[in-house]
Amino acid sequence: MVGGAVSPCAAVCRNSIGGKIKCVSAHASTPPAAPIGVIESFGRGFETVLSQLSLIALPLLLDLFLWLGPHLTVAPLLGEVSAMLEAQLRDADVPAEMYGTVRLALQDAGESLNVVGFLSTAPLGVPSMMVANASAGTPLGSVLRVPVSSGAALFGLTAGLSVMGLFLGAAFFGLIARRVLPEEQRGSDEQMLEQLWGHWLRLLGFAATVLLAMLLFGFVMAMLSALLSMLHVLLGGMATSLGIALWIWALFFVAFTVHGVVMHNRELLPALRNSLRLVRRNMPAVTGLFALIMVLSWGLGFLWSLPPGDSWLLLAGITAHAFVATGVVAATFHFYQDRLRWCDEMQATLAEQKCRAQTTQGKEKPEGN
Repeated sequence: MVGGAVSPCAAVCRNSIGGKIKCVSAHASTPPAAPIGVIESFGRGFETVLSQLSLIALPLLLDLFLWLGPHLTVAPLLGEVSAMLEAQLRDADVPAEMYGTVRLALQDAGESLNVVGFLSTAPLGVPSMMVANASAGTPLGSVLRVPVSSGAALFGLTAGLSVMGLFLGAAFFGLIARRVLPEEQRGSDEQMLEQLWGHWLRLLGFAATVLLAMLLFGFVMAMLSALLSMLHVLLGGMATSLGIALWIWALFFVAFTVHGVVMHNRELLPALRNSLRLVRRNMPAVTGLFALIMVLSWGLGFLWSLPPGDSWLLLAGITAHAFVATGVVAATFHFYQDRLRWCDEMQATLAEQKCRAQTTQGKEKPEGN
């Protein structure tokens, strides 16, 4: 510094993950601290839940309601669909075994599907074990089954319950994010309630965008598979498999959009950009994170659901599932927060190095002339 002038590389400033300006000194030579690994993320996630057990309340209460509360059944509606299909298959001289199989499949679906389960919009909402474990019996006796007898009623209930489920998801994620954030960044209860409505609307927009993209992508891949199947059946099957793989791969890149919305109160586009940047620079770790989540969800989910629906032992499984599922979600928030911190610090370090290199070249150029 000469005569009060500041070198252009005296400080490199950037937007930190908390939304505040953070400056990195140009003379700092210490590299950014390494980000936490997948296992450490899970450790921190379960520590967060153990320190605040009330975080499991929403998944626990939702599963209790799906277990002991009234069921909205579509059995009458699917019965009508089954009768129409059976009549059409008979007119087409299809073997009786085939339409008998279709009838049994629709009957099983009608008995097992509980429309109230749309309150769980996971992975964009509260995780639930009982969505896939509907039972006609409970320790309190038979459940109250309310029939849904029209397609319009089914559509309205599905849409309304899904919107409510996303609101519950915004609250669930917000509570977890608040516990993961440093205490000085958590804000007051009033601020959290004010932000909840914005988070909910952004989750609605994100869910609608993902659903629309899935429908468009599915339509394009279905047309492509049909065209390739005309050439060879194997080509059509390969196109379908490739389409599924591409869709899963694309979902990886947007998986942390919700985290940016509820943790740092970002709009959808900035949250999406952060998710893309984080996944692009941490793909092996992100793959390991979600692989472990799937193993835990499927393996332990099967274990928790072993007790029959009419036994109080299922309550232990529901409680264990609520704890593990909440810990897993908290682990993703810890992973997101520290990996994004590392990405930001690496970006600042690279910007500093580039600035130094340009400054050095500018000083050496006159000497060369």
